Amino acid sequence: MSLGSTIKFLLQHPLAQKQPLPALWRFGSWQLRSRISTTPVVVNWIEGTRFWMGKGWTGVTGNYYTGLHEFQDMAFLLHLLRPGDHFADVGANMGSYTVLASGVCKAHTYCFEPVPITFGRLLENIKLNNIQHLTTPIQAAIGSEAGEILFTDQEDTTNHVATASEQNAISIPMVKLDDAITQNITLLKIDVEGFETAALAGAEQLLKNDALKAIIIELNGSGKRYGYTDESIHKKLIELGFVPHGYNAFKRQLLALQTYGDHNTIYIRDVDWVKKRLQESPRISILHQEL
Repeated sequence: MSLGSTIKFLLQHPLAQKQPLPALWRFGSWQLRSRISTTPVVVNWIEGTRFWMGKGWTGVTGNYYTGLHEFQDMAFLLHLLRPGDHFADVGANMGSYTVLASGVCKAHTYCFEPVPITFGRLLENIKLNNIQHLTTPIQAAIGSEAGEILFTDQEDTTNHVATASEQNAISIPMVKLDDAITQNITLLKIDVEGFETAALAGAEQLLKNDALKAIIIELNGSGKRYGYTDESIHKKLIELGFVPHGYNAFKRQLLALQTYGDHNTIYIRDVDWVKKRLQESPRISILHQEL
């Protein structure tokens, strides 16, 4: 992300825009620090949680700058999950969603991350927060069948299943969600850089289980590289009873949408149940602001 794009992101972020100067200071101080030393550091986060942060680790640095990098979706997770729930973090990267679900909400997380170096950082964040007993980390890609698949490993948060034209890919185990998850899941978050169609094809039983109340899914057109369309995913989820929604975290309000957004979209089944959960959730303090 360019400097201009980062500044724009900070100034438009729902939490950071309320306190722009501290957000800009966090950004500037980290840019300076990361140029002086490349050694990762531990950063305090929400409700006593922490995470490792290093130069170029864009997902976690976004959390440091703004409190919640993906504000709507992360706030929705924080308000929805409870102890005893099970959450699936598919495309966990270094574990931001995993730490929120298991470190803050005390839900159990199945976290899937295929890239070896990133999976190692995920394990370190799990250990840092003492949530080993609340997590099931699995180093694997997610697809429509079990086996092996080629994967990029040099693109940070945008690593993905390699196409035929991509070089220097590594071989990664691939599993089906229906085989890997043995508990009823309340919330599924899936961010697999365009491979969502194949991942959902391997989750037929999970998707049909009424225990699954909501899905946070990235639909940004990147499936085109595999011949997949976001519209087909949208239709599939609608047929299963899920409806796309936006979320106003400050008011705890859901807004039904006609279609998916250009990044993450929240799909909800059993809207009344979800609304009740959201309203009853305890307030959470983030950067001296309450949600």
